[in-house]
Amino acid sequence: MRKSRIMAGLTALLLLAFSGCGAQPPDSSAEGAESLESAEGRQVKMTAGDVEVIITLNGSQAAADFANMLPLELTLIERNSFAKGMTLPRPLSTNEETTREYEIGGFGYWAAGPDLAIFYDDIYQQTIVPVIPMGTAESGAENMRDTSGTVTLELMPEESEENSHE
Repeated sequence: MRKSRIMAGLTALLLLAFSGCGAQPPDSSAEGAESLESAEGRQVKMTAGDVEVIITLNGSQAAADFANMLPLELTLIERNSFAKGMTLPRPLSTNEETTREYEIGGFGYWAAGPDLAIFYDDIYQQTIVPVIPMGTAESGAENMRDTSGTVTLELMPEESEENSHE
């Protein structure tokens, strides 16, 4: 039974991957990616309906590129009962190592989409497509399971920014 679920999931992900075959491959170095300021430790608030998830970004160029795009309002896409996807308006920097490993709360980028993913379940051993890890939700990612529609992604102010307004 588990094998058939895994095969069904892998087939669905392959179909998603092949659906983007006509798209232009993203530039492996987004314009100005080398000069992007690190977003490591910055937090992104992801809001879908009444579900709110706080994601802490890592030091990758993709995360910095993503942070510079915010705020965004994107449509949620169900990704095989373990992740929610969101298609970005443009590709991000892809000068990072990719992985197929993931965990609940993982936040990553799939360049072929160009899609973001937040993983809310760990029913598979790994993803079928390679992703660039961009951060982690410390809690609340599981609540994304039943969300649909649009999601708002916005960079939270840094503590120094919050204190300067007092």
